Amino acid sequence: MKKHAIQLVVMSGFLMVAAKLPAHHAVASVYDLNTEVVLEGRLTKLNYRNPHANLLLEVPNEDGSSTEWTLTTASTQVLGRAGVNRDSMTPGQILKITILPARNGNPAGFIRTLELGDRAIELFFRDRPN
Repeated sequence: MKKHAIQLVVMSGFLMVAAKLPAHHAVASVYDLNTEVVLEGRLTKLNYRNPHANLLLEVPNEDGSSTEWTLTTASTQVLGRAGVNRDSMTPGQILKITILPARNGNPAGFIRTLELGDRAIELFFRDRPN
């Protein structure tokens, strides 16, 4: 009986780890990891929360209109280690961001590099997903 309980605990642990793996691979299924797009626009909203922080960026188009991009980034822990916190960006601020665009063509992307002031902060590493 004790042996079966231990096996059950071990299997439960494996299942919990396996359930988290697809989340890391979801970046590749939703975003084009082989294409980078540089956006420059006005921050309209910041949601600084886990599992991934996200923001809305209003980017001007050549015709004078603008497009609102929904951008996802790493967890708040990764942002914190990079020196970024909820006070690092404020609505109205102009940001320059390099993204991996959404595969479906929507104005959305995963933030690869965020430029704040005079520093570029790399937030997504192709060989080591966040």
